[in-house]
Amino acid sequence: MIGMTAVGAASPARAEAEPSEVELPVVEIFVPSPVVTTVGGSKTVPFEVTNVGKTAATGLVVDFASAAAPIDPRIGFQPPAGCTPTGCAVGDLASGARKTYTFTVRPTAALPETGASFAVSVHDAGAAWQASTTVTVVRAARGVDLETAEIPDIKLAAGKSAALPISIRNNGNTATEGVAIELAAQPFVTFPNNYSNCVDVDILPGIVCYFDLTLEPGAVFTMSPSTPLTVAVDPAAPGPAQYSASMFALNLEDPSKDAGLAAAQKAAKKAGSKLQLVPAAQSLAVDESELNVWDNSTSFLVKVPLSPADSAAIGDTFEGKIGASSTVKIGLRNNGPATVLGPAKDWKYAAEVRTPSGLALTKVDKRCFPNGDGDPSWDKPGQVSGHEYICVATEWLAPGKQDLFSFSGKIKDGKNEDEGTIKVLGGVQDLNESNDIAKVNVKVTAAGSGSGGGSGGTGGGLAITGAPTGRIAGAGLLLVFTGAMALVLTRRRQTI
Repeated sequence: MIGMTAVGAASPARAEAEPSEVELPVVEIFVPSPVVTTVGGSKTVPFEVTNVGKTAATGLVVDFASAAAPIDPRIGFQPPAGCTPTGCAVGDLASGARKTYTFTVRPTAALPETGASFAVSVHDAGAAWQASTTVTVVRAARGVDLETAEIPDIKLAAGKSAALPISIRNNGNTATEGVAIELAAQPFVTFPNNYSNCVDVDILPGIVCYFDLTLEPGAVFTMSPSTPLTVAVDPAAPGPAQYSASMFALNLEDPSKDAGLAAAQKAAKKAGSKLQLVPAAQSLAVDESELNVWDNSTSFLVKVPLSPADSAAIGDTFEGKIGASSTVKIGLRNNGPATVLGPAKDWKYAAEVRTPSGLALTKVDKRCFPNGDGDPSWDKPGQVSGHEYICVATEWLAPGKQDLFSFSGKIKDGKNEDEGTIKVLGGVQDLNESNDIAKVNVKVTAAGSGSGGGSGGTGGGLAITGAPTGRIAGAGLLLVFTGAMALVLTRRRQTI
């Protein structure tokens, strides 16, 4: 796949941006290239227009050709449904939104051996900005062209699994001698290995399965109902979240054949239950024959609903004689049952700290930031400034684990006229508010006694009043893992 980014930048570059300027959209168009066919064969080619910026993109238009640069008729170009031979009116795309189209090419016998190319571009309605990429169409005499059917997104609760609807087609004009599939996913999503012809591959992470069978031209194979291949979600997986996963099909002549495939071939020779591919009910005519690596893979999302993670505040007491220095360890604990979600655009797993009166702070944990009036000073980590701080917790805190922050100060008195607290910002997973706040106090010991250390952490249990505070506490958080899964493997993608 090749990706082209178009940034809405109509005006010339300036030395300084005006404060009133609106952030411009960033649009990407992904088109595979090269597209390989044989004479008489056709190929349907997908492409995607995505707004990856933070602002909406309006009036988008995709162009395939122009009067000055028409598409070579020998390519046999057929535009997407609803589009003209020269382009598509995409319209508006909100931040993160995308639209997918497909065009078809059916080259004639007159197409040169070197192929022919045409441009695909995207621009706004006023053509104030534009970016373009090139698609090359070539022919091949013979070859294997494995295609994987789309796997729809799957909704799975933590601890659950489901069978994958895997289908592979040989769209070429040469039979394969053996087929393999690779599956990979992001953390918390796995593919249980229950078969002797599959091996776990940590580098993916995922599995590789080898099938000792011949896939004839036009043949379509699917998983045997007696040997389902499943995807599973870890019982401690945080949610709501979307985890990317991918599948890649390859034959033994694939130049990117790796150690994982070799291990799967070796394992397939051993005794044991084997994952099986069986012919599909239908067989497709050999109408196309291409060598297109870009359609050997398919990506899908595993959508995990809300998985609760009860976050509890851990308090402590500055203890010592007047004038002594004392250090406390305060923080939060994940009581489970799920792992806490990682950071998102509008939320971080954190705790708000207010230090008590009767104490002069001397040192603040480097993961804590001044938070006066609920406005974090992210550029001042570990800086002593006032009584209010926000402390960012460890990412993906597992069930049963705690994360502590260190505060040191010199004890002035033990009046505690303004009590200190630590309040957890547990996000959408934290359904139990009763333990979100714990005390942070000062205790003066008798003259000559006290070690100057804290008295030890205490669990949260203060009553919560008022609305949740802090600008980083997001409501209705949905963590989305962006980008295409690495399994579509850069080593197998021809980038132009």
